[in-house]
Amino acid sequence: MSKVLVADDSETILLLMRTRLELAGHEVETAADGQEVTERVDPKSLDGPDLLLLDAMMPRKSGIDALRELRAAGVETPALIVSAHQDPSDADAPTDLEVRGYLTKPIDFDLLLQKIAQLTD
Repeated sequence: MSKVLVADDSETILLLMRTRLELAGHEVETAADGQEVTERVDPKSLDGPDLLLLDAMMPRKSGIDALRELRAAGVETPALIVSAHQDPSDADAPTDLEVRGYLTKPIDFDLLLQKIAQLTD
C-alpha cells in the first residue's frame, strides 16, 4: 500500500480519485491546491507521501509551482502531473522537476494504477 497525496481544485475529482485509489489499497490524502500541498509535505519528514499526484493548474498555487517549491526544498517524492490539456507542452509541463509521468483528464484509472505501481514498488 502506498501513500498518495492527490491535489486538484475539483471536489468531485478528489472524491473520485480518493475512492478509486483507496479501493485499490492505497492510503490517500487530498489537497485543494498547490498551497495545501506545500504546507502538508515536510521536507524533513520520513513519513511523507510515497507519490504526489498533482493537477497542473489550480488556484492560489498550481501543482507545477508546488512541485517546484518542494524540489527546491529537497523533496524527492515521485510526482505525476494531471491536466485537462492533451499535450503536456500546453500545460507548461516542467522538464526540470523530475516529473515521472503526465496524465490527461479524464483519468484512465488502469493507467494511473500501473504508473503508481511502477513508481512505488
